[in-house]
Amino acid sequence: MAYFLLLPLVQMPAEESAARVEPAAFTPAPVQPAVIGLSAFDALLADFEDEREASLVALRGYLLTEGEGFHREWLQATVRMQEAAEALVRQSSSWTDGRKLVQLVEMQRLVARLLAEQRAIASIAGTVNRYPGLQLYTEDVQPALEEAQMLCTEVMDRMLATSSPDFVGPVGPFAEFRGDLEDLRAALSSYMGAAVSAGPPAAAGPAHLDAMGKMLAEARPQVPAELQAKIDRLRVLLDMTEEKLSRIFALRDSERWDYASYAFRTRVEPLAAKLGSIEEEWRASAGERS
Repeated sequence: MAYFLLLPLVQMPAEESAARVEPAAFTPAPVQPAVIGLSAFDALLADFEDEREASLVALRGYLLTEGEGFHREWLQATVRMQEAAEALVRQSSSWTDGRKLVQLVEMQRLVARLLAEQRAIASIAGTVNRYPGLQLYTEDVQPALEEAQMLCTEVMDRMLATSSPDFVGPVGPFAEFRGDLEDLRAALSSYMGAAVSAGPPAAAGPAHLDAMGKMLAEARPQVPAELQAKIDRLRVLLDMTEEKLSRIFALRDSERWDYASYAFRTRVEPLAAKLGSIEEEWRASAGERS
């Protein structure tokens, strides 16, 4: 009986019991502004790194293939890289780290130079300007040899018109010169279209060109006076061709033969590496106050 009499003493009111078991409302802790700033900076930096690398990959692909798809992708990547750099500049208004602010200014300079170099390289891809040696050949050597060939034909026709079976005179040596000139043109045409590893043709070697010059020197006194000026012009064309060929062969043996790829390695990649150094230092300071 005593047990039942004590029950009211330990029993609580229904509303008070419900209040005790109801879980307390959860209030999230306020996020510190510094954490938000650092997180935004990390995201912006990652965007910039991605777009910088994307521009390099696309330009490298364009140089390898000269495909319009890579060119379009490169253009888009450069726009996004500029936008990512500008976003970092806007975010820097809250920075308090002096070194990082100075590095940001340097980053802006590097980005401007990187874009300028990339545009210069992209502009010569697919043109004769990409290969300076090929440009020398098409703009200087080929026209000179064509003019020399026409002069040879004209001089030979004039000499044959005044020749006789009893006196061959300079016709023989000059005919040999004309044949060597034709061999030179054919050999150079084949060489310019061959792989870069191919060596210069023997017909374009110094010894062979010197021999051709001696033929002209020997033939000149024997030709009619009115043709000697044409022989002199042939000698000028031959000397000019030899000088241009020496430059072409030197370029062919150097990294500058494909100037677009050479400029990419020596001008674009070093700028990208400098930007990468700044980015690496910024990543290392992640979590610190900017």
